[in-house]
Amino acid sequence: MSVTIVWPMSTVRVYGKAAPQRAEGSPLLAGLLAGIGITIAWVGLVYVTHHPVGVAAWGVGGLLGIVVAKSAKPPTKATGALAAVLTLVTVLLAKVVLVVAALQPMIRQELANDPGSLTALFLVEKIQQKSFSPELQATIDARPDLVADTTFFGPGHELREQMLEEAGAAAKASSFAERDRLVHVHFDRFIDKLGFWVLLLSTFGLLDVLWIGLGMSTAWTLGQGRI
Repeated sequence: MSVTIVWPMSTVRVYGKAAPQRAEGSPLLAGLLAGIGITIAWVGLVYVTHHPVGVAAWGVGGLLGIVVAKSAKPPTKATGALAAVLTLVTVLLAKVVLVVAALQPMIRQELANDPGSLTALFLVEKIQQKSFSPELQATIDARPDLVADTTFFGPGHELREQMLEEAGAAAKASSFAERDRLVHVHFDRFIDKLGFWVLLLSTFGLLDVLWIGLGMSTAWTLGQGRI
């Protein structure tokens, strides 16, 4: 007859620090931060080049797709959809900032440096203020029929030429501060009549829609971790 002796097992303790768990990133937060950075870079590029760079919308989709996929564990169709939506939001945000921070200052600057536009602005100013030379202003006040004549070779042609000549001379002799004031007054008045949303919609052309579509498609693919 054999006898089996069972000894009680002692508890084994392991000393030391536990292996830290890898923190999971937020695809949404990472995409939003990347979108803000992309918007700032895009606006800066447009302001420097004076070109809308619509093709950048495609690159926006690629970058956001990569950023979202890298922060997701693992990337899925949901993260692909998130990257596509963030691409659309980023492009729209960039367009709004472009209109406010880049497009309007660019247009003002171009108007202030264009002789034809300045002549037209000074002509409007002189007509409103009645500030032509005394002899010319007296003719304008006495002969409104000549001012209203818009034919090329009609009786008002010579009068219009004199008005344009004085407006052009005033534009050439004006200071930068005076030109800037006129551009701000008349351009801002024009924007108020036109409306911000109309100006925003004017930044979207057929190619812009194409680049946005390609950007969202690229974001959808890369956001799922697929290349």
